[in-house]
Amino acid sequence: MKRNSYFFKVLVVILTFAIAVTLTSCNSDSKSEDNESAGGSYPLTVKDQMDREVVIEKEPERIISIAPSNTEILFALGLGDKVVGVTDFCDYPEEAKQKEKVGGFSDPNMEKVLSLKPDLVLATIMHEQPVRMLEELNIPVLVLNPKTIEEVFDALLLVGKVTNREDSAKELVDSLEARMKAIEEKVSSIPEDQRPKVFYELWPSPITSAGPGTFVHDLIEKAGGINVASDASKPYPEYSQEMIIEKNPDIIIFSHMGSSQQSKEDIINRPGWEDIKAVKEDKIYYVDENIVQRPTPRLIEGLEEFAKIIHPEIFKD
Repeated sequence: MKRNSYFFKVLVVILTFAIAVTLTSCNSDSKSEDNESAGGSYPLTVKDQMDREVVIEKEPERIISIAPSNTEILFALGLGDKVVGVTDFCDYPEEAKQKEKVGGFSDPNMEKVLSLKPDLVLATIMHEQPVRMLEELNIPVLVLNPKTIEEVFDALLLVGKVTNREDSAKELVDSLEARMKAIEEKVSSIPEDQRPKVFYELWPSPITSAGPGTFVHDLIEKAGGINVASDASKPYPEYSQEMIIEKNPDIIIFSHMGSSQQSKEDIINRPGWEDIKAVKEDKIYYVDENIVQRPTPRLIEGLEEFAKIIHPEIFKD
């Protein structure tokens, strides 16, 4: 009887141990699956939009942006709390204005950048010298250089990948693509001869527009218009007042950058412009340049604004 009792106790111990091992294994597997679903497998090697190979050793916690467009992308992906430095010109969203400043867009203060101890810097094609210096100091720097709306989406996905925000980036891109396609589908059946001719004025003196290879050109076409500068030989062509009169656009959209104080009234009062169809029919509109020229998610907001202006009969709301 005692012997049976002894074997029973041993059996209980063995079973208890087996159950404990099984539970530990399950918990370990569960944690492993959680970590895997969370992504963030580092070190990570990616190619940026200048075809540079960049190695990210660990999930970035201290990020510096040296371009307003890059700052917008970071905040759009919910990374604002990890941004430790921005340029003097990073003005969107509002929270970006409160971040530590690292100098101008074209001439960031590299001493200030280094003092903030970044583990990731987002730059652009115009930051050749800062990029080289950061590389020499083994600080990861990602260059973003989108030239089309689709490449802006690629930039979002790239930043999402290196910052462990892949799900957020994909969700955002899916939403932006859906909004863009909704507009393209609505205007797709409009015949060419029924598409309004649109003149976009970037700068008043000399009169400068946006031609092929620019976001504005892309937005006008996607919104169902015809860009009167579509035949230009360079991205930002200059025109005389007489040339615009001759082109006779149906719609004029202006987004004067910088310190220009030109207004709708100034455009209306230009010599000879009273004969332009857009002026006759009072179809002159101002659009914030930051939603049609910065390579950020707000380009889709710019597209929606253009669509309402170019085809109000379709996009009333």
